Amino acid sequence: MPVQTSRLFASALHELRSTRTPQAAFSPNAHLLLRERYLTRDADGQVTETPEAMLRRVAGALARAEQADAAGPWASAFYEVMARLEFHPGSRTLANAGTDQPQLANCFVLPVEDSQASVLRTFAESSMVKSYGGGCGFNYSNVRPRGDKVRGTAGLAVGPVALLKLFDDATKLFRQRGRYESGNMAILDVDHPDVLEFVAAKRMDGWLSMTNISLGVTDAFMRAVEADAGWTLVNPRTGAAVRTLPARELFTAACELACETGDPGLIFLDNMNRTNPLRDSMGDIVATNPCGEIGLYPYEACNLGYVNLPRLLLPADRRDGSHLFDLDRLRVVMAAGVRMIDNAISASWFPVPEIREAVRGNRRIGIGVTGWAESLALAGVPYDSEEALAHATVLARSMREFAYDASVALAGERGPFPNVHRSVWKDAEEQPRNVALLAMPPSGNNAVIFDTSFSIEPFFAMSYTQRVFGGRQISSVNRLLLRELAAYGVDEAALLSEIADNGGGVQGLARVPAHIQRIYKTAHDIAPTWHVRMQAAFQEHVDNAVTKTVNLPHTATAEQVAALYQQAWRLGCKGITVYRDTSRADQAIEATRPAPATTAPPTATAVPVATADAVSCDPADGACAVCE
Repeated sequence: MPVQTSRLFASALHELRSTRTPQAAFSPNAHLLLRERYLTRDADGQVTETPEAMLRRVAGALARAEQADAAGPWASAFYEVMARLEFHPGSRTLANAGTDQPQLANCFVLPVEDSQASVLRTFAESSMVKSYGGGCGFNYSNVRPRGDKVRGTAGLAVGPVALLKLFDDATKLFRQRGRYESGNMAILDVDHPDVLEFVAAKRMDGWLSMTNISLGVTDAFMRAVEADAGWTLVNPRTGAAVRTLPARELFTAACELACETGDPGLIFLDNMNRTNPLRDSMGDIVATNPCGEIGLYPYEACNLGYVNLPRLLLPADRRDGSHLFDLDRLRVVMAAGVRMIDNAISASWFPVPEIREAVRGNRRIGIGVTGWAESLALAGVPYDSEEALAHATVLARSMREFAYDASVALAGERGPFPNVHRSVWKDAEEQPRNVALLAMPPSGNNAVIFDTSFSIEPFFAMSYTQRVFGGRQISSVNRLLLRELAAYGVDEAALLSEIADNGGGVQGLARVPAHIQRIYKTAHDIAPTWHVRMQAAFQEHVDNAVTKTVNLPHTATAEQVAALYQQAWRLGCKGITVYRDTSRADQAIEATRPAPATTAPPTATAVPVATADAVSCDPADGACAVCE
């Protein structure tokens, strides 16, 4: 018997199908990216579909999770919200839905236990995941330290850092259809005896190039740093104390290496689990996906989606100090998004049976955004302002409310997530379909497809060059800035030359009016503390996590990194990553003199294209080829 669609979804379905968008307005950069990575190909490698056909393929595949009589209407609705460039699912869903390789999740977490059998099993499972384009997160803290005893042999343990290298080298072998590189997140808890070796693991440039590393820290450790107290390292095999060292010594070492190499970041484990709805029954989450925007239990995966904020910006005459976005339309888009990504879980094939069980048991999704910086610029709001923080809070709170309402409504049709009886909602009258709903991933490729700025990041630069497919380069220019300055009669060629000589920004340029300089700041023009405050503003209402790069100038010090790490912890962030400019030789994006204008997209804000030839997660700009 057909299940009645809730009023919320009936209204969303009606509104989405009341308009028709026959063809999405993709930019030249988007067409290039779609052709290289998303459009289907025949046995000879020739592209066999258009971007519009891709959207119809994805809409139809996700709508097949509906009851038969609803599949057609929802396929139309899903296509409409995608063709209007208001919402897209994550990159694996765009590439794989409706194909013969329907692995639709982006990233996974796999367990690493302290036995040869466990390591070999995880190695095999991660290889299977990566062969289908997924990234993997691991916490190595259960592995006994280097030099420890190995029962029944005369050998000594190699320790977790050696395993990092093993998994990193294997990752380089896998690329989905030659178009995706995978990536890893390696986490080690701060009380592991090998922690100092771990934080220095990426000191050699290019080593562990497929792996982000983060230190799993607790409130107790951060308080010990504040108090300049001792910190005890514990052998996970025996539970015995190995040594005690000043907490600040360990913290300082991590900050120095982060300043030098961009790693390690920090994962604040207590902040991660403080609102974890499954903590009491399933324990703490101790690992994340490669960029850290979703904490996951072993064998869980993340299915992502993106709201394109500039498309939902209110007309200028309807904006006020409290609202930038059309909240009525946002409610509709969030309803469609929650339904699409939940359907992706049902439609997906999973490379390992345990993954299928864990993913469908919790039905965790992560809806994020693209175009935050562009939206603020269009509204004339400086990124580093109290007004921007207030708008971030309103947006994140609204997204959370609308996503939760949609998830509860969907549970009314299909039932709550199976593990709800183990959650904080076990006795609640309203139970959601999904254990978690929002995340803020880097949105690398999805931002390119939408022709907008990355996630909640500020503009990387007003003009820059990036390595793209096959080692080629493209030049990108912020067209919003040029459009505003055209009204002042500013010569475009002269301006771009000055921007290139000014490190990619417009601060201090005489030909750029002061009020425009205030709006069009780059990531390096914005004080690092504002980066952290913006991340925290979103994190307050995001139930998964927020990934964000705190960009630092080349002159930044370890002491400044330490202050930022402490600020992020106090403000409730679940993790933090910093990147000091040019601290990596393979930085994929550099502010530079642009090539001739014909190489730049003619519309909206030109943004960088994530590259299959660069590292999978590039901290310089927050782009990630895995967590998209």
